[in-house]
Amino acid sequence: MGTPEMTFEDRLLDELKLVVATRSAAVTAAGAAPAPARSTRRRRPVAVAAVAAASAAALGAVLITQLNQPAYAVSRDDDGSVRVSIFDYRAPDGLRARLAAFGVRAQVDFLPFDRTCREPRADYVPAAAMPLALVEWPEPGRNDSYFRIHPQYIAPGQTLVYTVRVNRKAHDQRAAIRLANGPVAACDQVPA
Repeated sequence: MGTPEMTFEDRLLDELKLVVATRSAAVTAAGAAPAPARSTRRRRPVAVAAVAAASAAALGAVLITQLNQPAYAVSRDDDGSVRVSIFDYRAPDGLRARLAAFGVRAQVDFLPFDRTCREPRADYVPAAAMPLALVEWPEPGRNDSYFRIHPQYIAPGQTLVYTVRVNRKAHDQRAAIRLANGPVAACDQVPA
């Protein structure tokens, strides 16, 4: 069949060619017989189960990916400002802790759109005395989802109050940033 110099794969290929040629000659001599009919009944449930399993796996992967995505990111820019990017309005306590790690004392509340916090819950700095440079927003028309806090405008003992009312169905939110002298009470939600 092969010479001693042939590799195992070459000898195997020669053997396979011989088997195919032998079977082909046998079919030709006997006449072409139709292939036996195969039942699709057994394959259909298996195919449906395979599609269902693949769909469930894909959905699971999407959900796991979404759950593993951070709700926010906080970083320090070169000028000392603290950049806050919000990707999903969840985990306000985590955002509060992350801001504290960057030296920003904050109270963070994410509420349903139809709710607000009962006021007064703090001794707020009057609007006319709020430092305008405390928060910097992206230029209008840009799709950037961040804002920058300039901590040098937060005096010792003051608290940044960041409250967002979120309408998840309309992908809309209303944010308020205020500055409070001293601590801020927990948000007691009331109708907006």
